[in-house]
Amino acid sequence: MNIGTIKKYLAVADESLPVYFDFCGCVPTEIGSWRGVYAEPAVGWCATGYSGDGKAPTVKEFITELEVATSGKVYTGWKGGDFTYTDHSTLHVDNRGESTNTEIIAVEVGEYDVTIHTRKKAG
Repeated sequence: MNIGTIKKYLAVADESLPVYFDFCGCVPTEIGSWRGVYAEPAVGWCATGYSGDGKAPTVKEFITELEVATSGKVYTGWKGGDFTYTDHSTLHVDNRGESTNTEIIAVEVGEYDVTIHTRKKAG
């Protein structure tokens, strides 16, 4: 799913809702260059709860991260090169230096939170 589509889903949500991934209570973190294709962005993730140290970002905070990523900010690729992203850029789900082919397939706005649904594609 591209960044612009994700923004559209988030735009209808209460900006104070927490944002989670659909796996293990994990939450989105920062956007950076994806190791799979350096010219494409990936959003990182971290765990919450007993073993993690991550706090769920709010919709407002996550939208801000997406806006920064499409503002012309320059990101350095895993092994070099400078890249910028737009609303048309596909946003992958991977921490820096990883390439698991995990993609965002849906954004579900609920009453109490927002869930980003993912799927691992054959790679």
